[in-house]
Amino acid sequence: MNKVTSAVSLHAPLHRGGTIKRRKISEKLYVDFYYHGIRITKSTGLDDNPQNRAQVRSLIDKYMQKIEERTFRFAEAFPGASRKEKKFFTELEGQQFSPEPQHVNFGEYAKEWMKRVLPTITSQSKLKLYESAIQSRILPYFKRMNFYNITSLELQTFIEGMKKESGPRKGEPLSRQRIQNIFIPLRRIWEDAADQHRWNVRNPFETIKKHFPVKRRIPNDKVFRYSEWMHFLACIPEFYRPHVEFLVMTGLSASEMAGLQKSDVSERSIKVQRSIVLKREQDMLKNQFRFRRIPMTEAIKRVLAQIQKQCPDSLHLFPMDDKSPFNGNSFRKIAWNKALNDSQIAYKTPYSTRHTFCGWALTIGMNPMKLVSLMGHSSKQMVYQVYGDYVEDLEDDVDDIIRYFGVDFLIKPEKKLSPLLTHGVSFGGSRDNIQITS
Repeated sequence: MNKVTSAVSLHAPLHRGGTIKRRKISEKLYVDFYYHGIRITKSTGLDDNPQNRAQVRSLIDKYMQKIEERTFRFAEAFPGASRKEKKFFTELEGQQFSPEPQHVNFGEYAKEWMKRVLPTITSQSKLKLYESAIQSRILPYFKRMNFYNITSLELQTFIEGMKKESGPRKGEPLSRQRIQNIFIPLRRIWEDAADQHRWNVRNPFETIKKHFPVKRRIPNDKVFRYSEWMHFLACIPEFYRPHVEFLVMTGLSASEMAGLQKSDVSERSIKVQRSIVLKREQDMLKNQFRFRRIPMTEAIKRVLAQIQKQCPDSLHLFPMDDKSPFNGNSFRKIAWNKALNDSQIAYKTPYSTRHTFCGWALTIGMNPMKLVSLMGHSSKQMVYQVYGDYVEDLEDDVDDIIRYFGVDFLIKPEKKLSPLLTHGVSFGGSRDNIQITS
């Protein structure tokens, strides 16, 4: 009985048992009864004949029995009725009205979802990712659809149509990672709507990952070779050389380095306890493991002495050249990209310093669990999966890397030197404390 025409009115009541009707303009049979004092007249879609009349009479009797038992549900009995009618009678029944997927517009729901959910997101990078994905990709494609239309096949079409919209690679398909990031808020909106309205429908996102572009295995271009690093470092503007050296010696992200203050530095370590994301200081780091201490080495002391000489009055440990807190985007434009152009090395992002730190540390034999702690991860799996790709010939740089990081990067000066470390690097030299003033 999914062919339904509506005729709800407040006429004089019929007998309690309800009746079968036929209209002059139709050959179909209608049910006609009162519910909550309101007359309901609905087409059954069945032709008028004795067999169908008996079927409809039986149906009306069931309705009347459920009404007496107070178990009748209008929306279940007439699934083809208008949303307005369903909502009206569902509320009379003391139930919460839940519209079907075909009656909920994605664009309207998404806008309300953004007002409700986005203010609760504390991570600025996550918030930016959600807003960008929804405004630039999700709403332009889905805003006129209802949720019933969002099938696995429709999601596949969405994936196939996602291309780069600007730049030298305009028109090329988006990367697998970028598509995954777009699908995070899209899936969350869909699942929140299904949960809110209690839809018992198949989740179209369950198997969608197999339709994402295949992740191409390319040579690892995220890790600097030692000679490449030194050439690149020489091309960095002098003011920012301590910044990039500190990044590659510690594995910190740019946002974590931006949050460092001089008060975080002690004789033995540097405490990582805050970050600055999109110019906003965050008291909470990415996860609990990101709160950590970076052991002080002679090489790090040298870098800190250099930045202290350049910026003696700054509260932040690594400010920009205008004394403002470190800004990763500005640094990339005025220093990093310039060095890339001048050095003519393969394209890398500032985050490559984190990959380089991990790759170098693994290559020179750092204890993996110590490296996990320095990177701010919970397990070795993350370190090896994300940062631990083999870099061809990097083992040829072992001596240079150890001299650059210092043997105290691998073993504390007061500890007995391992016989495996026979690189002739002395622990001697100045141990003078660096005086960091705020």
